[in-house]
Amino acid sequence: MVGFWARLFNRPTNNLPPFDFARNRFPARKKWPPNLQALTERQQFRFERKFKRRVKYKAVNPEWNNRVKIVTWSLISFIVVYGVLFHDFAQDPMNPRPGEQPFVGIRSWMWGKLGEFYTHTEQTFKGEARGARRKELLGSDAEVEEGRERGRRA
Repeated sequence: MVGFWARLFNRPTNNLPPFDFARNRFPARKKWPPNLQALTERQQFRFERKFKRRVKYKAVNPEWNNRVKIVTWSLISFIVVYGVLFHDFAQDPMNPRPGEQPFVGIRSWMWGKLGEFYTHTEQTFKGEARGARRKELLGSDAEVEEGRERGRRA
């Protein structure tokens, strides 16, 4: 994308003289655009059919179509997810049934699954109490403090 902007704004000035149609060495065989009023109905129809076909083939761009499709489906998905899970229909003035909230079942199920995902209690955050899985329990608190003092001295 940066290369595109660099090419766009850092273009060199054109040193060529302006094109002179009178001195053109390669004149066109047919005048363009043709005078459709001078053509018969059949010739007009053939010309239009040929021109539409060529324009249609020229307009096909698979990369552009793919990107437009991705953006379209992304927007549709976002709007559906937002509408089902987050929008407050009860307060929406365009709601045909004011005060009624649809999708309550889906919302309660989703928040039941995700509600505790972002919050934690002290127990879930730290895990089990320190030393809870030891095979033998430590003695009294005095012995624990004595062990800590020995560790500090060492």
